[in-house]
Parts: sequence; structure tokens; C-alpha cells
Amino acid sequence: MTLGERLLAYRRRAGISQQDLAARAGVSVRTLRDIERGEVRRPHARSLAKLLDATGLESAGSPAPADPAGGFRVEVLGPLIVRRDGREVPLGSVMQTRLLGLLALRANQVVSRADVVEFLWGEESPGSPVNLVQTYVSRLRKFFAGLDADPGLVTRVGPGYRLGLAPGQSDLLEFTEALSQAQEERRAGDSAAAVRSYRSALALWRGQVLDGVLLPAAPHPVVVAVTQQRLTAVLGYADLAVPLGHHDDVLDRLREAAFADPLHEGLTERIMRALAASGQRAAAVNVFLAFRGRLRENLGLEPGPELQRTYLHSIREEPGTPTPALLSRRTGSSAAPTPAELPPDPSRFIGRDAQLRLLDEFVFDAAPHASARVVVLSGTAGVGKSALAVRWAHRMRHRFPDGQLHAGLNGFSTVGTRSAGEVVAAFLTSLGVAPATIPVDLDARVALFRSVLADRRMLLVLDDAVSPDHVRPLIAASPHCAVLVTSRNSLAALTLHVDALLVELDVVSREEAVALLRASCEREAAEASPAALAELARLCAHLPLALRIAAANIAGRKTVAEYLTVLTEGDRLAGLSLGGDSRSAVLTAFEMSYAALPPETARLFRLLGSLPGADAGMPAIAALAGVGVEEAARMVDRLVAAHLVQRRPGGRFQTHDLLRLFAGQRSARTDDEADRAAALERLFDYYLETATQATATLYPGMLRLSELRQYPPAPWRERVDPGVWLAAERAGFAAVVAHAAEHGPQAVAWQLIDVLRGHLWRTYDPSSWCTLALAGLDAARREGNRAAEAAMHYSLGAAHRYGLRDLVASRQHLDQAQRMLRELGDTTGCAAALDSLGMVLHEAGESGPGLAALETSLELCREAGFVVGQAKVLGNVGLVLATMGRTEEARQRLAEAAAFAARLGDRHLEATVQHNLGYARACDGRFIEAERSYQQALLIREDIGDAEGRASTLEKIGTLLHDTGNPAHGTRYWEAALVVFDEIAHPKAAEVRARLGQY
Repeated sequence: MTLGERLLAYRRRAGISQQDLAARAGVSVRTLRDIERGEVRRPHARSLAKLLDATGLESAGSPAPADPAGGFRVEVLGPLIVRRDGREVPLGSVMQTRLLGLLALRANQVVSRADVVEFLWGEESPGSPVNLVQTYVSRLRKFFAGLDADPGLVTRVGPGYRLGLAPGQSDLLEFTEALSQAQEERRAGDSAAAVRSYRSALALWRGQVLDGVLLPAAPHPVVVAVTQQRLTAVLGYADLAVPLGHHDDVLDRLREAAFADPLHEGLTERIMRALAASGQRAAAVNVFLAFRGRLRENLGLEPGPELQRTYLHSIREEPGTPTPALLSRRTGSSAAPTPAELPPDPSRFIGRDAQLRLLDEFVFDAAPHASARVVVLSGTAGVGKSALAVRWAHRMRHRFPDGQLHAGLNGFSTVGTRSAGEVVAAFLTSLGVAPATIPVDLDARVALFRSVLADRRMLLVLDDAVSPDHVRPLIAASPHCAVLVTSRNSLAALTLHVDALLVELDVVSREEAVALLRASCEREAAEASPAALAELARLCAHLPLALRIAAANIAGRKTVAEYLTVLTEGDRLAGLSLGGDSRSAVLTAFEMSYAALPPETARLFRLLGSLPGADAGMPAIAALAGVGVEEAARMVDRLVAAHLVQRRPGGRFQTHDLLRLFAGQRSARTDDEADRAAALERLFDYYLETATQATATLYPGMLRLSELRQYPPAPWRERVDPGVWLAAERAGFAAVVAHAAEHGPQAVAWQLIDVLRGHLWRTYDPSSWCTLALAGLDAARREGNRAAEAAMHYSLGAAHRYGLRDLVASRQHLDQAQRMLRELGDTTGCAAALDSLGMVLHEAGESGPGLAALETSLELCREAGFVVGQAKVLGNVGLVLATMGRTEEARQRLAEAAAFAARLGDRHLEATVQHNLGYARACDGRFIEAERSYQQALLIREDIGDAEGRASTLEKIGTLLHDTGNPAHGTRYWEAALVVFDEIAHPKAAEVRARLGQY
């Protein structure tokens, strides 16, 4: 067993989490996770010593402890895995794998032949299924024998079969045992021990039961039963772990379960309890509201009483909270008119239907509540907070017959903020209290205000608040009242003291923005084209204030086209203002928000205007600012709270277009050129260094034609998940390349493209890849760098070959690349270009010249000692030879390639060799061996996330099955291949669809 496997086994036996063991050993959770996953096979000596000391395990060089399971193990709690002596072994055919999965799910039980047939084929069983089942059972026994396991593990019992496994040979049996132990410990009242056992049980799960093995139909009953056991474990663990303070771990497991079963009330209830216990009451309320919406939409039902009670506990103060003493009678004149202080209902109000419904549901919820319902509408300047508040207040004023109070708090105004005491006094006067009787002391004034409202049903609108303290004294205690607050800050801390719904407003959609323009300048909009209106909406960043200002500037004075010229050729922010009214200007609104920022946060906001892309992750923002990630996160949190930056999924942050323009203008006026240039240099270095590390991890054999400099240590650097990071930065790469190619430094553009070639090949939209590589080629030419120019030709050749399937263009670029690299004396690069050129020639029907190019490439690889290149070229030579009918030579070359791939540990290359070997064996009529090779390639490609390769192998298996008299199964593989080809927009999708007759 590897060190990672031994550590994992130790944790499972001890029933502790990765966090627990990491804390005990004094290492980071990330270090432990990487060791267990096998991503770090030789950990730092200090970390290794700490882990061995904490666990009592022997060092890696000592003999491994005896495996009680005899070295053989079947795992079904996730993708099906068979291990021998701790190492994963390749599985057989799909049907054999599916049979093993069923028997393992019902280990030590007799499974009838009828159940086997249903599990393997569903409703589409073949003509003689019994014979096929016997064949698959026989193959399964041979499979076990090949692992030096007892082939008698599978026995025939009457009309069925039984797979005999010991607890240590099955993760499902271990899970069942650990779950039973947890339940016994729970009944005995030992919560701490039960929590450890639940954790031990749940740690065995790696995903959905037999993920990737089951038929794409309704879940099989035995799968449902095992999944239900997992749910039982999650619920039991949550019940005991939350009171012990394990909130984060519980929430992770509950949310994963709820994703699979979004209408399960028990899961929702426990998520709410965990959130409330960790102090996230507002989040718990929002979970309930979202669940209730799903339940109504899908089933037309309301949540059950237990969930309703949990909801009420979440929105109320804790028992024992003191309430202000109320006066026994109203003070002031009983003849005072009913207040009706709302501003006029905004004309031409567009959109916000979802937010209006949310306010309706929250404010008028039938559940009893102890105090006023409070809603906070927050968002950036000009997003339409006040308009939404006033629109809703007018729609619902009939529900508040005792009146509506409105106060502008001027939290971000240049005329000065109104204090809470000042506003309370104004409200009391509106309610008929004589000014002379209003107390001077703020506490007494607030007490009187709440006493007057005690028996009234009123609505209070508090516009432009700056902080929770600004509005807290103005919130009525009466449960018959509602308070609507608007602010540019989130006011999240308000939920610590009152039951408040936090609603964040974003800019409106493109359709809503165009509709607002049409409604605000009808004649001019009618004369404009839809494209012009959409462009005007985009230039206004879909911001309601900017849209209304644009419409006012156009109405009766300009055409839409003329105003577009004003915004595109001049200062756009200056153009979004109304002459003579400084308050009606986007720039003024932004300036007031910006002025409230601390100096360092203001500097970061200005630098965000320099970001090449629309958004960025936290490390990139930290690099831009030149600070550590934690410090950057604190500043970004302030910007998010001020709604100058928006938080996006996946830890991304962005500013809308007008705010980014404002930040850039502010930076140009405030920051010197050297500081701004240094910020971009740090950002580009971050992208180049992190992309280099990520692609080296995922594509270890990928040749780079450019050398990058060494980067000094920096506080914003941190380890990332390579695949996740590369996927998240897709748009960022394009923006960095475009910016560097146009503004410099040019080297950043072509270096980033060269570093990302492997990633672009596996995952990228080919047309986007070509666009990026062309920008890199232009940058290389401007720089006068021949090596860089050759690298970009090489990348373009790959893009045209793999993505666009334009073999003529690919041949031209690759030929140019190999010529330039040969002239530059780059033997390795020339060999790589000739390898690709040889395959392009072969695919174009010129196998002879293609083979010659490959043989030349192989000679250059050997000359340069380029081992990875040798392995790759040998695999390609084998494929070409097989196509030419020289199958014996093909198998020899492919065997050499397989040996190289195994020695290098390059799984991408290993999959390619197995795929090519499948093709060679099929050409030689060895169909069973061909399918086995294809299946091995498929497993590897699924494991490493190679979508294109997986689809290609699925298509080849389908063709093989069709050609060998099994069209039904072949069609299923073609259908699976088509799904993947469609997902990645691969040109081969049309060919597969044509075969399936789906035009």
C-alpha cells in the first residue's frame, strides 16, 4: 500500500476526518489531501515525520502491515474500482463490469439470473440472455483468477449467483458495519463515539453508487437502497455533530445530499439548523424560502410543520431577549392625518418581478412573528434600489391602512447624513406627536416612537442608509409593521439584531434594459434598430440610472445613433449625465460610493480598472495589488459590501462595465504610471507561473517550445487545483493574451499560449484557440522572435488539426513550424512538429509521406534524448502502420510505446497507446483483444477527464461492435460518443449523428 492509502485506511479505522488528522499532526489539510490522493508521493521529510508520529504508522520504507483482506478489494461507493494489493486494476468489458457491480452491491447474497438480466440490460434484454450471463460469469471468474484471487468467489447457488466477500474486501460491507456501530453508539448515548463512526462510514463514499456503470434508466432498487443508507448516515451524523460544533463538515455533507434530493425536508431542516447554529440565521431563512419555492413549483405543497417550526426559530430572536417597555397609550393628537409620505410611483418601471414576489412572500408570510418584517435592498449606485422600494410600497400600501412613512437618510449624499434621532423626530411629528413633547434623549425618543406604532399597521421606507446603526433605532417592534431599507452597503450585520431579508440587486438583463429604453424614449427607440438599442444598453452596463439618463438625453433631442457616437467617441461617464443637474449623473453616484472607501481599499478598487478580463479570482486580485491573499480578501469584502464589486460563483469577483471604466479613470488621475505598470506585470507573472504549474501537473509530457523565467516568492501565490483553476480562468486567458498582444509585453501573449497548448487541445473551443494563437503569432512577429513565431505556428497547426479539422491549414502551419525550428537548431521542437505533421499527412490520406515524417521525427527524438517524444511518435507510427496493413510491425512499435508510457507515468500517452493498440488489433482481426484495449483506454480517459479522447474511444468501440455483429450495443456506444462530441462542439459529432440516422 502507498503512504496515501495507509493514511486513508488509518483515518477510516479511527473514524476521524482529514481536518482532525491534519490538526493532530500539525500539517495543512491540503498536504494531507494531496498525499492521500497520490498527487504527492514523496512528501517533505518534516511533514512525513509529523504524520508518522501522529498515526504511529511505520515509515514508507518499512514493510507494510498485513492486509486482512488478502490484498483483494471491490469498491462500489462511487465509480467501480477493483484493487489488488492496494493498486487499482483495469476492469473488463462494460457488461462484465456491470455484473461485478451488481454482485458486489449484494455481496454474500444470492442474486437470481432474472435480477442479473434486468440489471444488465433493463427492458432491452437480448434474445438469449441466460447464455450471455453464463459467459460473463465465466469471464468474471477468469478476471479474478488473473488477479491471483480465488475464482470461487463467484459461486452458483440454485438459479442464481453469489459473490462472497469479507468485510475488508468491500467498502459497502465496511460502510454497513460502521453505520451499524454508529447507530448502536447513538442508542447508548455516546454521541462523540457515534460521530466518529458516522464519519468513518461516510468517508468511504467517493460519489454516486457505481457511477458510470449503471444503465441510464430509473435507479435500480438495490442502488436506491444503498443510497438510502447513505442518507440515513448523513442525517444521523448531522443530528449529533451539529451540537458538538462540527458545522462546516455537516453542511458540506448535507448540501451534497440535498443536491441529489432537493425536495427532502429532513435534509433542508438540518441544513437550516446547522446554519443557525453557526450564526448564519439569514442564510438559514433563505434556504427555507428557496426550498418552499421548489416544493410549491414541483409538487404544489407547503413545507411540513417541523420545517415550519425550524424556520420560525431561525427568524426569531433567541428566547429571553429583552423588549423595550411599551407605553400604555398613544401620545399626541388623535386627529392627526394618516401619513402617506411615499414618493411618486416610478413611471416606466421595468422588470424586478422575482424581487417583488420575494418581498410579497417574506413580508406577508402567514407564520407568526414577534417584530416588524425588515427587508434590506442593497446594490451598487444607480441599480434601482429606491425605485424598487417605492414601486413595491405603492403596490402594497393598502395592506398598511395606518399609513406609510418615508425618510431619505442621505447616507451617501454630499448634503450630509440625517441622524436616526432626527428621522425619529420627523416620524413622530407625522404621527401627530406635538414637537414640544418629543424627548431629547435618543433612547427615550425611540421608545416613544415604538410605543406609538405598537398597535398600528404601518410601512416604513428608509432610503439610502449607510450602516446597520443608522437604521436600527428606526425599526418598529410591532409585528404588524414592515420596514423597507435601501443601501449601497449590504447591512448584513443587521440580521444579528432583527429578522431581516437581505436582497441584493444586480443590473437588469439585456432584454429589460432595452425595454426600459423603449418605454422611456418611445419615438426615438422606434426609429432605432434593435442592434443599436442593445449596444446602447451595453454601453450603459444595463444600469437603470444610466439607462434613464441616456433616454432623457435622447428624448426629443438626439437619435439613438447620435447618442451612441457621443458615448463611444467621447468620455462615456461624462456623457451619462443631464446638464444642470449634478445629481442626475452616473459619475456623481459613483464618486459618493468611492469617497467612503479606506485608502488601501480605494487603491485596490482603482487597480481593478486595469484588469484585462471581466472578472478575476482572489489570488489574481492579490497579485494586482501586490499584497497577500488574506489582505486582498479583506479589502475585496469591503468592496463587495459597498456593492462596488460583485461576488460570482467559484470564488470570482467582477465589477460592471461602467464601474470598471470609473475605476480606470480614477487610477489614471491618482496612481503614477510605474505603479499601474507594476500591477499588470505582477498579474501577468501570476498567470504565467500558475498556468505553467497547472499544465505541468495535468499534461506532464506536453512539450513547451518557450522557456519561462524563474519567479521570486510572492505572498499571493498559493496551490490550486489545476483542472478547476484552468477551467475558471478560461476567459481570463483570452483577455490577458489580447491585452498583451495589443499593449505589450508581447512575450506574455505567446508564452501563455505555448504553456496552455495541452489544455487548449483537451478542453478549448477550437475557434477560440485559433483566435488566441493568431494573437500570439502577431505578438511574436512584432517582437521579432522567430522561436516564438514557430511555437505559435505549432499551436495553430494543432488547433486546425484537432479542433477545426482543417488539415490543409494544419499542414501549412506545422510545415512552417518544423522548418523554422530546424533553422533555429531546436531538435526537440522540430521533432514534435514533424510528429504532428506526419499524423496530419496520414489523416489526409498520405500515409506514406506521413510515415516518413514520423520516422524522421523518431530519429530526432533519439538524437536529442527526448524520451517523451519517442513514446508519442512510436504510438503514432504504430497507428499508421496498422492502417497500412503492416499489423505485426504496428504491434511492435505500440508495445515499445506502451513500455515508454508506463515508465514515464504519462496517463494521457498510456490512453493513446491503448487506443491505437485497439485499432491495430481490430485491423488484424483480433476483435476481443481490440475491445479490451479500447476499454482500457476508455477507463483512463474517463479518469483523467479527457473528453475528446473519451468520445473518440467510445466511437471506436461502437464501430467495432457494429462490425462484429452486435449493432445494438454498438449503437449505444455511438450515442454515448455523440453526447460528448456535442458537449465539446467537436466536428466529428456530425459524422456520428449521420451514422445514427439523426439528421
